[in-house]
Amino acid sequence: MKDLKYLAQFEDLLRESNNVLVQAAKTRGEKALGYTCYYVPEVLLNLPGCFSVRLRAPSTHGVDLATYYMTSKTCTFTRSILERGLEGGYNFLDALLSSETCQMMHRGHEHFEMLGLVKEQNPKFFLSMMDVPFVDTKEALEHYREQLQSYILDPLAKVYGVDTSDEALQDAIDRHNEICRIITGIGKLRKLENPPITGYEFHVIQLVSECCPQRDILEMLRETL
Repeated sequence: MKDLKYLAQFEDLLRESNNVLVQAAKTRGEKALGYTCYYVPEVLLNLPGCFSVRLRAPSTHGVDLATYYMTSKTCTFTRSILERGLEGGYNFLDALLSSETCQMMHRGHEHFEMLGLVKEQNPKFFLSMMDVPFVDTKEALEHYREQLQSYILDPLAKVYGVDTSDEALQDAIDRHNEICRIITGIGKLRKLENPPITGYEFHVIQLVSECCPQRDILEMLRETL
């Protein structure tokens, strides 16, 4: 099996949330928008001048501080996210977009606001929490659309002057769809009788596509396919 050209680089990028590509994008003046739940559409966080970062907590060895605030009854992933936030590991974020879906993560995200995490580094940092319906009726879809407008698009435009026009949205959708096609294409190779990519390698590629600025990894993902 041939080694993937960018695998080692992808692995390095996953060792930290604030990796070198995130740092480079921040240096260019782009806004880092964190999220943890797929109910927050990744595509809306990749409008011009922004990039999405799906929060993880690599190299977490303890959650003592987070347990103090949240008790041991909550899941360790939620406490790991909060622990890293308390340590300053997410001080690069410009906003944290959340939803009232998993109540444990909801509570964890609220601590970012209650404890003033990130605010000291970035006074404009904001937490936005939207209500998400769990049905797909016409009324529920309209409610979801209104929530996305009120809790993602409007705050981004107001606080950071982000372009949320139809043209900007379509450009973000087109780029997102291209990355989805690439990831799907790589995934299909796993179904071959002699797959040229391992499950581990695919997992690394999938994670990188969610944790790094899309514009900076698109060519690497395309070449990998």
